[in-house]
Amino acid sequence: MKKILLLLSLFLLFPSMASAHFGTGIGITFPASSASSSAPQSTYASVTFENIAEELILQEKHGRLQIEFKITNTSSISHSLQHRTGQLYDIIITDKNGQKLWQWSDNMVFTQALTTVVISPHSTTVYDEELDSKTYRSIKEKAVLATAYLLDTPCKLSAKLPTRTATHSIPVLIHGGIVIGN
Repeated sequence: MKKILLLLSLFLLFPSMASAHFGTGIGITFPASSASSSAPQSTYASVTFENIAEELILQEKHGRLQIEFKITNTSSISHSLQHRTGQLYDIIITDKNGQKLWQWSDNMVFTQALTTVVISPHSTTVYDEELDSKTYRSIKEKAVLATAYLLDTPCKLSAKLPTRTATHSIPVLIHGGIVIGN
């Protein structure tokens, strides 16, 4: 007991020998420059369900949005897809709240008959769509997500819309710290 009291009194008499500090730090990084040139970026998403692989590739080119929706049969036997109408797939572009800004099938008419699509083993079907520059420009600032799907199937595939990135430049970043406490 005497040893503990002696140690405590030494620490109290000589505070520089032992000290404790409490606090926390916050690191902040933000861009301090921007580049004037930019290049298009692609975005990609994929899913495989019951031997059917679906891929969605989005790319902005010349002010237009190019959408490629690929369906691949990964098995060694044919795969049949049953549809209630002549519409086989759809693509929807939404804002950050999930509100529809554009839908591929809007203002289209499809046959109202049962349809069967057979995808051969190890083959791919590609659906290419393009949003013209006028339409894309009108929704571009609000558009966040593109969703493509085969009708009458359980999977929906979503990819973030491409954004423009700086090229041929190194961004200038400022990093600072804030220390709270001793």
